[in-house]
Amino acid sequence: MKIYSVLLEVSSIQQYVFASNKLKENLGASYLVENIFEKNLRTILEDLDKKCEFESWKTDPQKFYICNQDLESEVGYIGGGNALIFFKNRDTAVKLGRIWSQNLLINAPGLRPSIAIGEVDCSSLADKEKFPVAIGDLFDQLRENKLSYQPQTTFPRHGITAECHHTGLSAEFFDKKSDSYVSSVAMEKMKSSQAATDELHEKFSSVLKGYRFPTELNELGHTEGDSHISIVHIDGNRMGSRFQECKTLEEIRLLSISVKKATEDSFANLLKLIVQKIEQDNNIFDYFDFNGILLPIRPIIMGGDDITFVSPGKLGIYFAEIFMKEFSEKEVSDGRKLSSCAGVSITKTKYPFYRGYQLAEGLCGNAKKIAHKETDSLAHKETDSSWIDFHIAYGGFSGSIEDIRKNNYTGSYGNLCLRPYRVTGKVDYCSLSECIRGINQLSGLKFDPVEKTWVDFDESKWPRSKLKKLRETLTMGALVSRRFIKEMKYRHRTLPDVTEYPECKNTGWIPDRRKIGSKVTPYFDMLELMEIYPLKLLVGEEEV
Repeated sequence: MKIYSVLLEVSSIQQYVFASNKLKENLGASYLVENIFEKNLRTILEDLDKKCEFESWKTDPQKFYICNQDLESEVGYIGGGNALIFFKNRDTAVKLGRIWSQNLLINAPGLRPSIAIGEVDCSSLADKEKFPVAIGDLFDQLRENKLSYQPQTTFPRHGITAECHHTGLSAEFFDKKSDSYVSSVAMEKMKSSQAATDELHEKFSSVLKGYRFPTELNELGHTEGDSHISIVHIDGNRMGSRFQECKTLEEIRLLSISVKKATEDSFANLLKLIVQKIEQDNNIFDYFDFNGILLPIRPIIMGGDDITFVSPGKLGIYFAEIFMKEFSEKEVSDGRKLSSCAGVSITKTKYPFYRGYQLAEGLCGNAKKIAHKETDSLAHKETDSSWIDFHIAYGGFSGSIEDIRKNNYTGSYGNLCLRPYRVTGKVDYCSLSECIRGINQLSGLKFDPVEKTWVDFDESKWPRSKLKKLRETLTMGALVSRRFIKEMKYRHRTLPDVTEYPECKNTGWIPDRRKIGSKVTPYFDMLELMEIYPLKLLVGEEEV
């Protein structure tokens, strides 16, 4: 039996969500995006077909009701930023595309819909040879449609229309709270922000224990004198290829369900740890100002295999590390474990949020390059490992992360950045745990299990003035670095050991894995990370 498949997708989601510096608008935008394939699509489908099977793809993924029962429509799957719907009637399939597009213009202006319609045979849905071809043709058509036409989804600007100070678009709606006119895009985002928060509280109510998520960036709990936030973007490794390896619709459904559950469970476990720290470890209050109810974290996007959240500047890398370790322990429907890469951009609160997110996304992409290179290498016969990259923006920055590091993190002798770092997998000089061990030595902190507190453990602690001098000498080349390191050894202050490179503590430099013949120092990263990594939260670990 022939049926008609409709593939729905929206473009420019990140730009839509992170276009504003107002966290409420980001949250509302994310909520709108999440619901275009849930509540909005469900309402439209139920109007077209009262008997539509909307949830069966999740509850009975092995069954295809549209092929065996008297139904006019069924959801194939929803995930990865798109939705696949089946219809018996082509006219109804076309009508869905038209009504869904109109719905987006009204309820989520600014999002760009893309639609592809194809014909498939019911028997191909479970056929391991026919289904990949059918679904591949549909995605090819969707890609072609996106390239051939970009719909206008916002009101065009006119010379007699005021400009929205949130979006720069035409201001055609009056917002009573701000006593000003705003664009339709900003208005819908602000209207949806509370619903987004309520839904999030309900989803994680079992672990929140009455604590709440902040709705403004200034509610994250900045400590006095520190106005930095961490924008964290984490994305699963090779998920696109794993979905492409699915040979039937059932396999796609099962993988989509299990990956989403893994992401949500990992975040729930992170929340458990945060709540535990708040209730049992006073050290966490060194890194954020707690008002008694608001947590130092707020998720903005939580998709199938990716998540974006914000936190106080000094907690972002630590939270990302915890999430990635939890995520790597999850096994999904294809029988393999997961891995991920993260980018953490640490910026001023008032810095344009979208640019901060773009940097985090670029850092994540940079980590993925290393992760993929390691996995593809014949020398590493292990599963995908998880990697993290970070950037601390003390001042302004522009361009890609490659340009930023080329212009600002290259010394006279070599590369000042060893990052990205491996979070899960084998332990070597590229591991985040090794970098943290080095930070611990330089900072001179040790956990006292009797007093249950962190103390300076010996006189070999590096004074702040000497750490600043070390940072300067690393930019001046090998000879200056070696001379300063030798001088400090006479004063009984040595650099941390570097796994696989024992001579590094005397020279300051090792071979750069990214470029043959080049050098890189692992100590510059340690010095930067010392300022922001919450060492005191590693309570109970006598050896960090």
